[in-house]
Amino acid sequence: MERNLRLNWPDIIKEAVKRRKEQGLTQEQLATLVGVSKPTLSSFEQGKTSITLANAIKVLHALGLD
Repeated sequence: MERNLRLNWPDIIKEAVKRRKEQGLTQEQLATLVGVSKPTLSSFEQGKTSITLANAIKVLHALGLD
């Protein structure tokens, strides 16, 4: 049986930004923590660019969203 998985990325990104700020992390600190560049994280938070699933999972995991 095939299942379609749909994710609401705008809501996920909004929650990620909220958690980052609640945890007192800057974009630079979170980017360093998860091993991505600050511009990549910034673009992700603005919904402007694609991010690999692996990197998205790293960001979400670091923020306790897994």
